[in-house]
Amino acid sequence: MRYLSLTFAVAAYGLFVGTFAALLLFMHDAVSLSWGAGVDVCGHASVIPLVVNIGLMVLFGLQHSVMARQPFKARWQRLVPPHLERTAYVVGSCVALIVMMAYWRPMPVVVWDSRSVVVWALCVALGVVGASVLMWATFLTNHFELFGLRQAYLHCRGIAWTPVPFKTAALYKLVRHPMMLGMLILLWVTPSMTQGHLVLAVGFTLYVLIRAQFEERDLRRVLGAEYDSYRRSTPMLLPRLWRASSEVSSGHAGR
Repeated sequence: MRYLSLTFAVAAYGLFVGTFAALLLFMHDAVSLSWGAGVDVCGHASVIPLVVNIGLMVLFGLQHSVMARQPFKARWQRLVPPHLERTAYVVGSCVALIVMMAYWRPMPVVVWDSRSVVVWALCVALGVVGASVLMWATFLTNHFELFGLRQAYLHCRGIAWTPVPFKTAALYKLVRHPMMLGMLILLWVTPSMTQGHLVLAVGFTLYVLIRAQFEERDLRRVLGAEYDSYRRSTPMLLPRLWRASSEVSSGHAGR
């Protein structure tokens, strides 16, 4: 049974990798699960696509936030073993994203479009930066804890789980939420923006800002004065590069 749990966790991680790759391609019109070639292509802009797309993002936001809250997890763990709770969360998030991409209604009206080779090259470079920031931040916390692999592995070995300590290193000295910053860069840096892409970018930006407030409330409840000090010294999303905090040392494992 322990090996079965670990196999499930590894499969869930593979599902995340595939879903995240599909999301990146979806945002830039390289793949679609049903109706076109991505977030921008085909369809006709109207009120109905806007309502559908907002609903899909709300569905993802509710899943991603509610399952992360402690009251829900306390009840959820009556059905799901604690060492698989994070894995179930990852699977739920992937399913919500897949549903969003599958039923997204394109809104192809162009907001801006640049044919400049320089602009395209700059957007590609910044996109690589955004993806690198996002992935690096997961390893600065504990990448395998974040996606449920550590919990399943410890259970498989018969080792008691211990929480990952609060730390702030590298990117976490610049901003409190580098994973969210990396995702926002990926959403907004594009040489061609349509209404559909804009709706996606605005929707996820609002979600990031709201989600960050709930996450920080949980961290303040757990860590108290330590996190209050960190909040005072480090901005949330936009780095003050000339004054990176050095008061707290090594990433925190938030969701």
